[in-house]
Amino acid sequence: MANNPGFLKEMSQKVSYIFKEMFYMIKRQKLYFMIPTLTLLALLAFLVYYIGPAVVISFIYAGI
Repeated sequence: MANNPGFLKEMSQKVSYIFKEMFYMIKRQKLYFMIPTLTLLALLAFLVYYIGPAVVISFIYAGI
């Protein structure tokens, strides 16, 4: 599945569409207070994906 050359392009298009829709909804509904929360969630997802869940979970339990 991941070896398919069109797979990454298709997934990146889907992810970019989701982000566009999310920011459009935030702008339209004036939910600007959600931007820091969503940014932190995206950063945490990035760390879990690239570093590994065990490292990130240890920081969460430590309260950092």
